[in-house]
Amino acid sequence: MEPKGCRRVNVAEFLNEFQLEAGEKLDLIASQLLRLERDPTSSQPIREMFLAAHTIKGGAAMLRLTDVEALAHAIEDLLSAFRDQQRTLDAQAADLLFKSLDHLRGLIALASAESVGTEPSDWVMNFASQLRADPASVAVVPAPTQGKRRALVVDHSPTVRELHRMLLEDCGFEVEDCDDGQVALGRGLAKPYNLVVSGVQNPGLGGFELVSALRADPRYGQATLVLMSADEGPDLTRRASECGAHALVRKSSLQNERLTGVVRQLTAAGLA
Repeated sequence: MEPKGCRRVNVAEFLNEFQLEAGEKLDLIASQLLRLERDPTSSQPIREMFLAAHTIKGGAAMLRLTDVEALAHAIEDLLSAFRDQQRTLDAQAADLLFKSLDHLRGLIALASAESVGTEPSDWVMNFASQLRADPASVAVVPAPTQGKRRALVVDHSPTVRELHRMLLEDCGFEVEDCDDGQVALGRGLAKPYNLVVSGVQNPGLGGFELVSALRADPRYGQATLVLMSADEGPDLTRRASECGAHALVRKSSLQNERLTGVVRQLTAAGLA
């Protein structure tokens, strides 16, 4: 029985409010970054961007969204370096900051109750380290492909592969598929994809291991990696996050609105 006058905390309600406010703050940072590029001598844009990043970091910390908090903190540190004139806003720094905003937008859009309290993902921490690194040590990695976006679907079931091929083609991707995780890894390392959707249980190499191996390649820093499973739950969601997947979606024999929703969100954020 709840104490009189107390109301049960609705995590989903707080999360939705945070996502709305954080989206506004990200828009503000992007607009102020453009303003700073036009006038590098102005200090006002840096102050506004710093405060916006700080607000996102604080909200994420309150909700225990560790990936969002870690990346927002790294962005805040980079902006602090600009403010203190420890770094200059050259083309490389601006590009890195824009990419970090895209990553952060994607993480915020995909945040859920299952994201709360998990350990920060390795790929997030690696990218955060890149933001804090000395500019001379940061390598500029080209996008995986030019022109039409490429996707790879990996699953042992021909029906699942064909279903997801059609879904992703409707989203504008050029799609390949295979039934073996080890073969998929070889293809992915030979010629990187913009999007990889893999089943958790594959012959040759499982989905978690496949995503971990691809995420370790710097060329996949801007790629979208999605896992799909017949089951869902906190443990699977945690493992997917830890190995570097953007999302875990449930397989469906008819349609997968969750997958297309994830892909469209990430595409809008520039992550697929």
